[in-house]
Amino acid sequence: MLLHLLINTLIVGSGYALVAMAFRLMNSVSPFFNMTIGAIAVLGGYIAYALLGFGLPLYLVVIISLLASSLFSGLLEIGIYTPMRKHGASPMVLMVASLGVYTIFESVIHLIFGSQYQTLGSISTSHMLNIGFMEIPLVQLLIIITSFVVWIFLNYYLHHTFMGKKIRAVNDSATLADIIGLKNNQIILTVAFLTGIILGLDGILVGYDTGLEPTLGFNLLFKGMIGAIIGGIATLNGAFFGAMFLALAENVGVALFASEWRDLIAFVIFIAFLSLRPQGIFQKKENNQ
Repeated sequence: MLLHLLINTLIVGSGYALVAMAFRLMNSVSPFFNMTIGAIAVLGGYIAYALLGFGLPLYLVVIISLLASSLFSGLLEIGIYTPMRKHGASPMVLMVASLGVYTIFESVIHLIFGSQYQTLGSISTSHMLNIGFMEIPLVQLLIIITSFVVWIFLNYYLHHTFMGKKIRAVNDSATLADIIGLKNNQIILTVAFLTGIILGLDGILVGYDTGLEPTLGFNLLFKGMIGAIIGGIATLNGAFFGAMFLALAENVGVALFASEWRDLIAFVIFIAFLSLRPQGIFQKKENNQ
C-alpha cells in the first residue's frame, strides 16, 4: 500500500513538477501570474494529436510539437507581454491579459477539436512495465524520468551557463540587470522559448497518459502553480519538491476519502500555505535559485 502510494505520488508529482518548474522559471524573469502557461502545455498535446492523425513518426511529431509550443510561448511574449511592459503595464494588467489570451485559446481548441477527451493513441508508450510488485504504464515512467531530467538540466543551466547566470541576475534585480547592460527582454524571450519546450513535453505526456480536453490547461496551471508556491516560488528546487508534496497530500487524501476530494485538498493546502507560510517550504538562499 505504501509503495503504491509513493509511486503514484512520483507519477502525479512529476507531472505537476514540470509545470511548476516552468511557472517558476517564467516568474523569475517576468513576475506575474501567467495564465497562458496552461495553454502552452495543452497546445503541445493537441499539436501532437493532430500530427499523429497524419501518420507521422513519433519522433517527428514530438519535435514539431515542442517547436510549436516553444514558438507559441515566444510569440506571446513578443506580441503581447513585451509591448505591454514597455507601456508600463502592471503585473495585474498582464495577468488579466494572459487570462484573455487563455480564454481565446480554450475557445479555439474547443471549436477545432471538440469538447470530448482525445488521446494520443495506443502506441508503445501505452505498454505496461512490470516492476515486481505492480505494473506501471511506460508513459508514466517517462513522466517521472522527464521531470527529473528537466530538474537536473535546469539546475545545471541556471548555475553553470552564461545565460543561466543572466536569468538569475534578472531574477535578483531586473532594474540592476538593466543598468549593467543586460538585455532583459531578450532574456525573458529566451526563458519563454525554454518554458515552451518544457510545457510542450508535459502536454504530450499528459495526452498519452490521461488524454486531452480544452479545459485541461487550467488544471495543469492550477496544480503547477500551487506546487511552486507551497514549495517556495523563489527557488527552482522548491517548485519541484513542492509539486511532489502536493501530489503526496492529494494521494493520501484520495486513499483516505475518495478521488473527488483531490482538487479540494489541493485548494485547502494552497490557502493554508498562503495564510501560514507564504514563502513556502523552501526559502531562497543567497546567490541560489
